Amino acid sequence: MFKNNLKIAWRGFLRDRQFSFLNLLGLATGIACTLLIYLWVSDEMSYDKFFANNDQVYQLMEHRKTSGETTISDESSGLVADILAVKMPQVKYAASLAPPDWFQAFTLSAGDKNIKAIGQYAGKDYFNIFSFNLLDGKRDKVLADKNSIVISDELANKLFGTTQNLQGKVVHFQHHVDFFVSGVFEKTPVHSSQQFDFVLPFEYLYSVQDWVKTWNNTGPHNFVLLQKGTDINAFNKAIAGVITEYGRDSTRSPYAVKFSDNYLLNTFSHGSKVGGKIAYVRLFSLIAAFILIIACINFMNLSTAKASRRMKEVGIKKVVGAARSQLIVQFLSESLMMTMFAVLLALGLAWALLPQFNEITGKQLVLNFNLQLVLALLGITLFAGILSGSYPALYLSKFNPLAILKGKLSTSFAAVISRKGLVVFQFTLSVVLMVSVLVVNKQVQFIQSTDPGYNKDNIVRFDAEGRLQGTQETFVDQLKTIPGVINASYTFHNMVGRNYGNYGLEWPGKDPKTSIYFEGFGGGYNFTETMGMHMAQGRSFSKNYGSDDSTIMLNEAAVAAMHLKDPVGKTIKLYGQNVQIIGVVKDFHFESLHQPVAPAFFQLMHQQTNPWIKIMVKIKGSQQRETISKIEGLYKAYNPGFPFTFNFLDEAYQKQYETEVRAGILSKYFSGLAILISCLGLFGLAAFTAQKRQKEISIRKVVGASVSGVTLMLSKDFLKLVLISLLIAFPVSWYLMNSWLQGFAFRVNIGIGIFLVAGASTIIITLLTISYQSIKAALANPVNSLRGE
Repeated sequence: MFKNNLKIAWRGFLRDRQFSFLNLLGLATGIACTLLIYLWVSDEMSYDKFFANNDQVYQLMEHRKTSGETTISDESSGLVADILAVKMPQVKYAASLAPPDWFQAFTLSAGDKNIKAIGQYAGKDYFNIFSFNLLDGKRDKVLADKNSIVISDELANKLFGTTQNLQGKVVHFQHHVDFFVSGVFEKTPVHSSQQFDFVLPFEYLYSVQDWVKTWNNTGPHNFVLLQKGTDINAFNKAIAGVITEYGRDSTRSPYAVKFSDNYLLNTFSHGSKVGGKIAYVRLFSLIAAFILIIACINFMNLSTAKASRRMKEVGIKKVVGAARSQLIVQFLSESLMMTMFAVLLALGLAWALLPQFNEITGKQLVLNFNLQLVLALLGITLFAGILSGSYPALYLSKFNPLAILKGKLSTSFAAVISRKGLVVFQFTLSVVLMVSVLVVNKQVQFIQSTDPGYNKDNIVRFDAEGRLQGTQETFVDQLKTIPGVINASYTFHNMVGRNYGNYGLEWPGKDPKTSIYFEGFGGGYNFTETMGMHMAQGRSFSKNYGSDDSTIMLNEAAVAAMHLKDPVGKTIKLYGQNVQIIGVVKDFHFESLHQPVAPAFFQLMHQQTNPWIKIMVKIKGSQQRETISKIEGLYKAYNPGFPFTFNFLDEAYQKQYETEVRAGILSKYFSGLAILISCLGLFGLAAFTAQKRQKEISIRKVVGASVSGVTLMLSKDFLKLVLISLLIAFPVSWYLMNSWLQGFAFRVNIGIGIFLVAGASTIIITLLTISYQSIKAALANPVNSLRGE
């Protein structure tokens, strides 16, 4: 019986090629999209899940109460880990971390090789907490000595040409300090949110930057490995008062969150996690479901629509004794066979599109047929096959055989309504996707065109290493003499994100219970001018006014937070020292537009030695290559032994919105495919309707109906369905996208124009889809249809 069903299904497939091709193409496209999204979602969900003790690894965050609001930070004092390791029996290991995003890169040397590498400073138990694969060295020993260094196997090969017998080998750090190799680890997996080439002891950082272990300054990240069975809620209650007890700051309280959750849940509001990348995982999971459902609806509609062609087959089978259950099995078998063909075609499409998909997403996805993928494909096949074939199977198998064979069977009102309802549903989903794409693209364009409050274009930045440490002001003066250099200065801030800040500002009238975090921008003379910042009041640092060492500048947000009137000339305290406000800088975005502009202050930095100093050079856009070449020549002559590496500030700025940009591009493609799949079904239904009403059309033409009149008659029913879809989709899409936009402190408005564009586009696409079949039917010779009457 099963073999016979397959034969019948195959013959039906060949006999009705147009409908079969539309079914196959729609299903295959939908499944291919779903498969690509599944690969992407699985990849996103797998970040930081590979650690051996994943369920016990926690990161310490801080609740911060500021001006009546509660915020969250992933930074804290470097003392927190030390205290918890001693005081809390639930803590098996604890470690502080100065992450790689504090720095651009360091220069490591061995022999005559000078290599730029990404590094971080970590507490001695870091490798006990995070089970990165150690190829050499013991986890509890590799960071025990503050002069040790742990390097990746990739870096080991670059420096020494081998990964074997490296313990005790000398690595020159910044041509200034010697460290001794204590271990080698396997390159960090691609699914690790922590990417680094080497690790230095946190104790060494403390010996040169003692602020990392003070209660007032924050910045380090802290991690703990909890004992198995620890009640995390009880643990968080136990540690909530640590900073109050030891740091005398009641506005900050630490709490632990599972580390592997942070990659996806990395956005906070009012002291709680509200989303982050998980929002895009959910969004694209929903899109995948939408596309698959739309593809299944196509199958259901087309299969049900052509049911009249198989009515006699059903009637004869019932007359000769076929049970309804047998007919249901037959039609479900046909549906599953079609779905299996579609899955095979979808695999080919997905494999062909994967390189382009990887380029858009920035990932390295592969079609590995592991158990998880096979089960996913099996699930998609069963879901799509049964869902797609269930209604046609139930619909066809219930016909009365006598009515069928007498030719008295007419399409039921319920069947017509169901088919039209499915068309409305699939177009509603398509329009929701279209509106969403328009809103996302509008927000992305707004982000890219918004003035951040400084000129980010044509700003070259590079690290002040080696000889530049302490002589950066002299070097900057030499840079300004290079043709093509407009201005230059230096800073220890990346200009992107939060790099450095504290609670060390005091001002007249400050409430003792108030604790406000201020982002710190240390810079040289001409820093604000080089960055193209604008002064709201007062002046910037200048050599024309003598020493500005005891002065400070604030941004407008800081002035507002302090409730200062006429701030220029007033004296406040920074780290307990009196400083005079000489200027107020207009607010600028050093964080993404997801965040409101935070309070910030500016200090003047003279010839200081600081590992975070970066040179900022404003160059002419028309002479980029020549100017950078000359800057590199000066750098190498001034700083031999240090490779010259640089980047452009606008690239770092745009990287903040990489997720939104990629989401916008992906949404555009998937929305287009959803509409295409819907139109395939509409095209098939239009063809079926024209065929079914062929005699009616011929009679109308004989009695004088025009081609345009017949075309309009065939088109208006579908247009009504599309208009109903628009009425449903518009409020749904407005609600969804308005909720998404709430994640941005600075956002666009969803104007009526977006809905007009979406509506007009949908109607035009619908008309183009059905016009061919309508016009073809209207132009047909009526004699051919009425000859047999």
